[in-house]
Amino acid sequence: MTRTVKVEQHEDGSLIVPLPNDLLAQLGVGIGDVLYLAEEYVGTTRCLMPTKTPQIPDPFEVLVEHRNNEAAGT
Repeated sequence: MTRTVKVEQHEDGSLIVPLPNDLLAQLGVGIGDVLYLAEEYVGTTRCLMPTKTPQIPDPFEVLVEHRNNEAAGT
């Protein structure tokens, strides 16, 4: 899913990236939760991806961890 939003300026001068409520619901984000923006590339296009974790795990590292857990019986 791809969404495009415009950066807005708050009255105090800070910048805001408004996110639609349905997107926040899909992410499981509620009021007071921390949301991170991770920089990722799709081909050569730079994208910012909202995530609840500080860093998106490398798919290879996730696979290795899963295989190690299977081998250890956990």
